[in-house]
Amino acid sequence: MLKKSLTGIALWIPALMMLFALVSTAILLPWQANGESSIWMITGIVAGIILVLIMSIWGFTKLYQWKKGYFYLALGALIIVPRIIWVIWIPTHAVSDFYYYQVIASYVADNNSWTTLYDQGILFYAPYFTHILNFSKVLSTVYHIFGNSYLVGQLFNSLLTLGGTFLLFKVVKNWFPLGVAVGSSLIFALWPAYFMYSTLLATEPLFIFLFVLALFLYQQVEQHAPSFIWSLLLALTLIGLNMIRPLAVVILIAFVITSFLLRPKRKETLKRYTIVVLLFLVFLAGQSTINKLVYHIPTSNSTIGYNVFVGANEKSGGQWSQADSKTFWKLYNDNKTDASKADSALLQKGIERYQDMASNGKLTDHIITKMKNYSSESYGYDWNVYSDAPEIWYHSKIILAICNVFMYIVLGLNVLAVVLALCLRKIADIYLFTLLQVGFTLSALLVEVQGRYHVPLIIGYSVIGAWGCWQLYRILAGKNKKKKKPAMLEGYDRPELPL
Repeated sequence: MLKKSLTGIALWIPALMMLFALVSTAILLPWQANGESSIWMITGIVAGIILVLIMSIWGFTKLYQWKKGYFYLALGALIIVPRIIWVIWIPTHAVSDFYYYQVIASYVADNNSWTTLYDQGILFYAPYFTHILNFSKVLSTVYHIFGNSYLVGQLFNSLLTLGGTFLLFKVVKNWFPLGVAVGSSLIFALWPAYFMYSTLLATEPLFIFLFVLALFLYQQVEQHAPSFIWSLLLALTLIGLNMIRPLAVVILIAFVITSFLLRPKRKETLKRYTIVVLLFLVFLAGQSTINKLVYHIPTSNSTIGYNVFVGANEKSGGQWSQADSKTFWKLYNDNKTDASKADSALLQKGIERYQDMASNGKLTDHIITKMKNYSSESYGYDWNVYSDAPEIWYHSKIILAICNVFMYIVLGLNVLAVVLALCLRKIADIYLFTLLQVGFTLSALLVEVQGRYHVPLIIGYSVIGAWGCWQLYRILAGKNKKKKKPAMLEGYDRPELPL
């Protein structure tokens, strides 16, 4: 009894933390628009989004039940066709990190060596921020096969979004009813800010694809007897994901905690994840050696120091500033052959900043400011405008209003879902996703923040929101009386939550 009560409490904690984060995000979410938005415009957008979501979910569900092939064709068209129209109608250029992805990938696709690019100074700051090297290497392969152009990179990201959406549908359908799978896929596919952002040369589409692939492989690890092959594939996917964006630790911890809490046979869980954890730790320990073997140039093992240093900047709200950039370049240029020294120095400076804010009573205000910047839903608009798309600016009022309203609706659906999960004692159904949302948010608030950095939350928001809609439908239709263990919990010991 005590064991079940403790397990129940452990399941409640992330849900309550997520509920707090959702309400905080809704309160702090900056409403960014050029000019005041009329109440009639907002009302129309709210009604339009809700109507589109309801009709789309209903229509796609019926289509799947009628003919699966037509469903996938329609879903694929919904993702690809609008993106192709967008990139043709609103041409953009690679800027900032996107520019370096484009330049480096183009040179490598033309058979230039990494050493040559390093010696010529073309890599710029990429040897420190190794995700630039890693994504550029993937992109160079695409360019080598399909053509060396920015448009090919944009289409590649659109195809990654297509693959990620199809895979998300399969993952959710393995765990939940068809309506939840359709709903989560459509919420993700229709997300306005991410729609605009995914047409650029960003790393997020690849990260999202690998993230959803990790969820799929996690399912295989959980649903089969301890298997070296599935564990190996999961470990390799997490390693690849971490090379694009260092969030694999959060995902792996969420997988392990969820399995240990919900699976009755803990020894079996230990067998399943020992190989995953060991391989991942070996990679982290040997990252410097791996980088040297792949690139043959001095690279950094970590950027945590820079991220903490910038994230602790009270004046900039945890975002990039010219002063921090100068500090970085001085340390980096002095330690190019051993970037770990620069990273360690930046980490120490960042810790000192946090200590100063804590002693001066300013830490809470800083975290609130960072949460505002992290929650900003204007990233898709901002990066399109920054990428030389002035046409967007002329329609900024309506575009930003749609992005904000969509986000508020999804946040509301997530609040509803978590409340229902707690009231119906079904928090175990969505526990993994609540844990991931909390982990992503807490880890982000310690480092540099930008609106685009909350993109990983979109997967959890989509699944939890769709699950909440499904549960509400079942309650209103009187179908929620009989308790049935969902597919996600097959093989798990679903603990009763303490009242």
